[in-house]
Amino acid sequence: MGLIARQTIKGSVASYVGVVLGTFTLLFLFPAFLSQDQIGLLRIVTNAAGMFSTLAVLGIPQISVKYYPYVHGGEEYRAYATLLYVVPLGGVLLCYLIFLAFKQQITDFYSQNAKELTQYYYLVWSITLLNTLYLAAASYARMNNRIVVPSAIKDVGIRILTILFFLGIIFHWFDFTIFLNLQIVIYGLALLGVLWYNHRLAPFRPSIRFERLKPFLKGVVSFGLFSVLTSTASILVTTIDSLMIGGMINLGNAGIYVIASYIGLVIEMPKRSLNAIAGPVLSESWKNQDIQKINELHARSSINQLLFGGGMLLLIWAGIDGIFYIMPNGETYAVGKWVVLFIGLAKLTDLTFGLTAEIISFSPKYRYNLYLLLFLAGIAVITNYFLIPLYGITGAGLATFISYLVYNILSYYLLKRDYGITPFTSASAKAMVLLVIVFLVIQFFRIDIPVLLLSILKVILASALLLIGIIYYRLSPDLWLLVKSSLEIFRNFTKK
Repeated sequence: MGLIARQTIKGSVASYVGVVLGTFTLLFLFPAFLSQDQIGLLRIVTNAAGMFSTLAVLGIPQISVKYYPYVHGGEEYRAYATLLYVVPLGGVLLCYLIFLAFKQQITDFYSQNAKELTQYYYLVWSITLLNTLYLAAASYARMNNRIVVPSAIKDVGIRILTILFFLGIIFHWFDFTIFLNLQIVIYGLALLGVLWYNHRLAPFRPSIRFERLKPFLKGVVSFGLFSVLTSTASILVTTIDSLMIGGMINLGNAGIYVIASYIGLVIEMPKRSLNAIAGPVLSESWKNQDIQKINELHARSSINQLLFGGGMLLLIWAGIDGIFYIMPNGETYAVGKWVVLFIGLAKLTDLTFGLTAEIISFSPKYRYNLYLLLFLAGIAVITNYFLIPLYGITGAGLATFISYLVYNILSYYLLKRDYGITPFTSASAKAMVLLVIVFLVIQFFRIDIPVLLLSILKVILASALLLIGIIYYRLSPDLWLLVKSSLEIFRNFTKK
């Protein structure tokens, strides 16, 4: 098993452990002990900090991978590593100055429906600083082909700390305001954790001899500028819906939307790990002009993600009524049911198109990503602006789906036109047909039994149909190998 496979599997395990913890927290703890307004406020604060930190890091996560193959050891490596930490600090200052310039307009937007948010600007910027430094430190680990521990710290560690501190709410040791401020401690500990890991992985020895980087420093600046804009546009698309709901409706609806959209976001976990470790391989492949290797990786990632993500979405949709049934105050959050589907479809669209955006990012045509993502951000803002007043939080979910669909189609067209690279094969069409058939079966499957039991039966039915289809058509060599290995383990176990 190669490095990509090992790191992707380990990273996916960490991501899904985080999903389990996050699901438990968002679907059971928060609804039981917090109001919808409090949930909305908490997530808008962290989402805003995430958006600012993505801008503040100034493209370092992409730069660290893009130009690392050109860096030699010794002083040059030390200067390059120092750059990863120094640049984001300037980015935080720059972002804060931009925020100050538009502070009044932001305050006016939230003053009517989410006035509480304006009292926590200090918290947004504290988390922004800590998260920006975390992203820089994680880039250092990624540069050394290690993603598992940083992913575990972010996906698992932060959630465990959140649950531990939330005990204070459960047992009335402190109120929600203190819990909200404890987010600073949580993100601070996450940063310390990844810094400690980096020290053990490859001790950091700073150097300010940046002249050693002069041969490619101009390229770093140019690529970094585009990476900043593309990353900012990307994070804007993922956060603009909840931010606009908070201002256009209220914090309560933002809280409901956050929980519903989180359920739909579960399916994108494998893509996060795959993207993180595939970056160095794509960078090296473009350097060597190995288009065939890029195309093979693209196609394999697409079919695997389509089947896995599509299967996950179908299982979630099959059991969605049961999920809301067992949730505390589930009848309140059930209004977000269709948000789950639309957000899931948006992410499934991203999965289906494989590594399209990542391939463009590391290609000579990397500027395309900027134009595409700015276009995507524009569509997201416009569709949310018109659909939220019409359909409420469901309109926000629909806006996200429309935005991702248009963006991915355009990205696919440009990559196919310029390089002949495509993620789709005959197996892709078969997989889509299989997923549509299973969706129709569970959508129209009706029996007059209790909601929870019906949901369980739908999940079992969907699982059986998916497994039969994948085995019969052998749509993915990787998944087929996994199935055979699992069957072999089962046979050996039953023989004992």
